[in-house]
Amino acid sequence: MIQCIIFDLSEVLIAGLVGVEKELSRQLSVPGDEILSSFAIDSRDELFLGNVSEDTYLRQVIARGGWGIGLERLKAVIRQNFHNEVEGSLPILTELASRYELALLSDHAREWIAYIRSVHPFLRVFKRTFFSYDLKVMKSDPGAFLKVLDALSIPPANCLFIDDNPGNVSVAESVGIPGIRFVDAGQLAAELRRRRV
Repeated sequence: MIQCIIFDLSEVLIAGLVGVEKELSRQLSVPGDEILSSFAIDSRDELFLGNVSEDTYLRQVIARGGWGIGLERLKAVIRQNFHNEVEGSLPILTELASRYELALLSDHAREWIAYIRSVHPFLRVFKRTFFSYDLKVMKSDPGAFLKVLDALSIPPANCLFIDDNPGNVSVAESVGIPGIRFVDAGQLAAELRRRRV
């Protein structure tokens, strides 16, 4: 019996970095796929683990891309993207909150979560929130899920994990947490109905 549903944040409930390429491509005249690949550097994991600051990480991104954009402008574009909610997800979240304990597990930057909390009151529906920078481990490591299970004191089979990244879903399943790979809100609603959740 499911007691707790553990949600990912970015690309499930709100936009993460995906989407910033639209505005940056317009400003920088650089193809969107090149922009997104510029964010995928080693220090991104260090940012998510809380080992480097947002400023340090973004300066490296700017340098790698050779972008003609200032640090503060880049930060503003990223923060504006966080305002975008994933269509249809929040009504599902609200409905589930009336029947289940909800938790949030996200690989994210401390500075970004501080901003997201200030603009998205829906985060209050989560009984517990877990972020990679606090856990000091990311969802690609089974240890992240083991720490969450320990904190929740709920057996893995009684949890359900929802994430857009199939790799993260597989890691959750490796420690006994059933998972759903999020594609869109319609698919999630159908899958939840199929599982009688």
